[in-house]
Amino acid sequence: MLKAAVSAIRPSGHPALAEVFFRISRIFLLTMLVVLPLEAITALREITMIGAALFLGLSFWARGSFQFRATALFWPLVFYTAVCAFSLLTAVDAAYSFKELRAEVLKGLIIFYTAVHFVEDDQHLAQAWRCIMLGLVAMVVCGLYMFFEEGGTLLNHAVRAGSLHSGYGTLGTYLVLVWPFLLFAPRLLQQSWVKPLWGLMIAATALLAFITFSRATWLSLTLQVALTVVAISRRRLRAALLLACASLVVLTLLFFAPGARHGEKWSLLFKDPLKTGGTAGDLLSAWQHSKQQILNDPFRGIGLGRHSFSKAYPEFRRTHQPLLWHAHNMFVDLTLQLGVQGLVAIVLVMLVLVVSLWPRAPPAQGDWPAVFAAAAAVMVAGFCVRNMFDDFFVDDTGMLFWLLTGLALGGKALAAGRQVD
Repeated sequence: MLKAAVSAIRPSGHPALAEVFFRISRIFLLTMLVVLPLEAITALREITMIGAALFLGLSFWARGSFQFRATALFWPLVFYTAVCAFSLLTAVDAAYSFKELRAEVLKGLIIFYTAVHFVEDDQHLAQAWRCIMLGLVAMVVCGLYMFFEEGGTLLNHAVRAGSLHSGYGTLGTYLVLVWPFLLFAPRLLQQSWVKPLWGLMIAATALLAFITFSRATWLSLTLQVALTVVAISRRRLRAALLLACASLVVLTLLFFAPGARHGEKWSLLFKDPLKTGGTAGDLLSAWQHSKQQILNDPFRGIGLGRHSFSKAYPEFRRTHQPLLWHAHNMFVDLTLQLGVQGLVAIVLVMLVLVVSLWPRAPPAQGDWPAVFAAAAAVMVAGFCVRNMFDDFFVDDTGMLFWLLTGLALGGKALAAGRQVD
């Protein structure tokens, strides 16, 4: 583990100026939490990201000192970034992959470490959590209204909820990212009037997730409910066994729900998987092709970026349906793009996050760092499951992932600093 590096930036600080800069940074960062999923205002995402990082840096400059929080993710991120950069040497389109390196990886690092260093008090996590909830309320209200306004029905998936996001896939991924923070809310807010509102939000969010008709979203949210109950239970093994059974029942019921089948012939799944048809058949075709390409040259990547798939395999693209322009699996996509070393890097990042954030004991009531970390651990697990059936580790959903994990690890650093003191 890299020791925290301490460097003096100025011999004397300006506390008043530092406070002003920090307040401005806080406005940008909290605004970013709300606006990230809003498709129509992409420029504001960039403004809030740059503003939060810039003014946080100026705040440390005005204080006259800066203590770098490396976090447990430092070396996994170094490895991941190095693998991404190395892929430029074998990229099918190096210029495109370099653009993706800047837009996805380097931007993610900026967001992550801005969030890590933003947390200096429990109140900062509380404010971040409220902004997450504010964004969720907006997405749920607009999503339900727009779905039924557009003629959507619970009986089939002809119309699928997209809310203010870019579509049902990104909306479902957004819900997977924020659902755990809603589930853990009772651990933070004890007022009696909050409980009915919490119950209403749970029901409304679950309904919105259902009408995305995204089975990967259904699976991920069910898993996150189970993990949340395990995290707050004192007898975790018994809770895990009971919840595993309950989750299987819920998922079975969802499998037979209206809109759960997207043209598949499930009787062919084990006889001839590539003839299953529907969405599942398309995914199996992309995964089978990707598997063969990886086996042919496991350590040679085609270059960072989902569009590298179309550039590297034009014949596959020409003979398959238009939606199969990438592998539709985050782990398979990154293995194709970066080589097997890319798969190792991203698995290491996710494992370190879960191990670092997972609570060793049920988080105490009102313990903001512990509860936020537990919610983030559940989020990471759900995010990985959701992205096994598509790849949304990009753009706004990728940015929100780095922002939430950065805040969680910033809270862990805050709690660790208190123990040292």
